[in-house]
Parts: sequence; structure tokens; C-alpha cells
Amino acid sequence: MPCTEYRANQIAVAEMGGTPFQGPATIYLRLCSDTPTKSVAGTPVVYTGYAPVAWTAANWDSDDVGNLVNGANVVTFPTPTGGDDWAWYVEAWSAASAGTRFWYEELADPIHITADLPAVEFPVGQLHFGVV
Repeated sequence: MPCTEYRANQIAVAEMGGTPFQGPATIYLRLCSDTPTKSVAGTPVVYTGYAPVAWTAANWDSDDVGNLVNGANVVTFPTPTGGDDWAWYVEAWSAASAGTRFWYEELADPIHITADLPAVEFPVGQLHFGVV
């Protein structure tokens, strides 16, 4: 999963001997209904019951090739109770609403979110957050 321009700039400054940075203890994963870029955030999905998922540092593991993966737990979004939307990407943010966007990842298979769908889940090791 690529990082955003904001996160890439933080890493570059730290690497060049500038101000080191510490990421937040909790990030918030959001599903997106369109395609984000390094500089433009995606549009959050819309369905009844949707909320970003809080994810703490303890839930991440390294995959030893430069990425963090959801190594400790399954990521589970709330079960839809209404609405009709598609999720194409997942993004990582510093807050449940607004905040700073850090990463984004395209889903291997888009998810059609409807009221008859069970909770949207990502198995352990499926989400990869990296710098590239």
C-alpha cells in the first residue's frame, strides 16, 4: 500500500536528519468508494451502520519486506443495515473523522456493500501498509 505525500515527506525529513516523527498510537481504517491518490483522499463509503475501525499499534506486524500487516487480528467493519455502495480501497487516517491520511490500499476484489452483506472483514495479513 502506498503512503501519502504527507507521510512520505515526514519519512524523508526524518531520514535526512531532520525532526523525527512518531505515528499515532491508534489509526482509523476507512473504506473508500473511489480511487485515492498520494495527494487526494478517497470518498468514504456510505451505508447505514458504517464507521471507521480503530486499530492500535499492537495489531500490526512487520512482513520483513518493508510493510506493516494486520498481523494480530482480523479487521472487521460494522455490518451494513442499509444502503448500497462499493468499496474499492481502504485508507489509514489519524482520526475517525477528518484527521491526516497516511496510507491507502486497493482492495484485491471490490466489495459491493448492501444490507444483506455480513460484516466486511480483512483476514490477518491481508492489509499491507508500506512506504512505496
